[in-house]
Amino acid sequence: MVQHWRKLNEGGILEEPLARHLWRNELESSEDDDDIVFKDFIELMKEFGLLFEKFKKAESEDGPRLFVVPSRMKTKNDDRLEVKEDDKQTVSIYVTPKDFLSDAVYDILVVRFVSLSQENGYCDDPELFQNQAKILFDDKHYLRLGRISIDNKRSLKLEISRMKERDADGTNMSACKPHPDVCKEVLQVLKQHLGEVYPSKRLVGYALKILCLVCSNTEEPHFQELEYCLKNENMTCDKTGELITMPASNVQKLFAAGILHKSSVTYTAHQSSAMNTALSDKKLRELKTIVSQWYDSNESVPLLKVLFRDKIDNFELSPATHTMDLLYILFKRGHLSSQNLGLLCDTISITKQFGLLSKIKQKLRSFPDVEEGTISKTFTSHRQRLMKFGMVLTPDNVTQIDQLYNTPPKKYKDGWSMINDLEDQQIISKKNMKEFTDSLKILNLSMALNELTEA
Repeated sequence: MVQHWRKLNEGGILEEPLARHLWRNELESSEDDDDIVFKDFIELMKEFGLLFEKFKKAESEDGPRLFVVPSRMKTKNDDRLEVKEDDKQTVSIYVTPKDFLSDAVYDILVVRFVSLSQENGYCDDPELFQNQAKILFDDKHYLRLGRISIDNKRSLKLEISRMKERDADGTNMSACKPHPDVCKEVLQVLKQHLGEVYPSKRLVGYALKILCLVCSNTEEPHFQELEYCLKNENMTCDKTGELITMPASNVQKLFAAGILHKSSVTYTAHQSSAMNTALSDKKLRELKTIVSQWYDSNESVPLLKVLFRDKIDNFELSPATHTMDLLYILFKRGHLSSQNLGLLCDTISITKQFGLLSKIKQKLRSFPDVEEGTISKTFTSHRQRLMKFGMVLTPDNVTQIDQLYNTPPKKYKDGWSMINDLEDQQIISKKNMKEFTDSLKILNLSMALNELTEA
């Protein structure tokens, strides 16, 4: 065990044999399987930010499982983070306490951001110390998190930085700020995990701040509340002796204008969250597989063809036989992306497939919550009414409508196949629905008629 202790003391690396040795009494006294108890211990320590598992770069790598314990890392004395104006490639967020900042907050955030980096497929060793950390975020961005002091109170600084970039010829490209989608995602993760540490901001709380941009040339640097800047059109400052105001649009652009003004289009909560959720290629493939298998097993391709008719041209829509075919087209056309899953969230909501949501959450805990009736502007009101219409059609309703419009009847497999065909024939059309709704009155299909004509 000597070599294992040395690694823990010198580098904060806890190897599985040492962990099992330290917990041997608990493992041996439990009635459950040792591996199950060990796994529960590890997950509990992860939850409290005490350690994270160091992923192997390849499954073929030999050796025991490794866990990094942030509190046992060495202290870095040089290149410390400090309160200063951001350079052209960096956006900084300061975490300032109202009363005090627990030492555990830094460790918890390090664990969360390293875990996120590894989930995104980056298994290179991050630069971790007790007082600061440098973590790869994606192939263009990295994070620096460190302990600093503000007004004699222990605080944290989080830097989101864009790497220096060169083109294919090796020429340096112009420096630019981190992508707003990245800033937004980092802010979301930061707030989520601070919320776990500070469940009640009224009692022992924190504030997220940025350096004041209104009077940035003053001798004493001071701050603006980040959330205030994101929610309001202007920010003000009186540190120069006079009251000055300026638009907050530059701050909002950095975070993709995450909060919209009252005059703007209102997005639903899950749509906003979906635009904040970025997935690695591996996670995205897993998500598409889960969604495809779910809808295919429920024979829902005709339903999805009705739903996506405004998004996909008919010459591509008609030959599609599997959900994956439709997803491929939606991604190709930009309606879905790894950083914007809003259309998928709306699809789950409008098709009422909340069992699918539970299945996704088992694999991807960061996937946004979806509630029934929370539909954004992704689908037109006409398309939403058609979906409600299709959901109330009975087999007898389908037969009646089929016999009215087709001679001989086409004997549709279901209502969705009928709606697709009637749209192909322009019998159902957004520009002229009166003739079709009049036919529903003749057939006395009041429930179906109500779904098509409700405001």
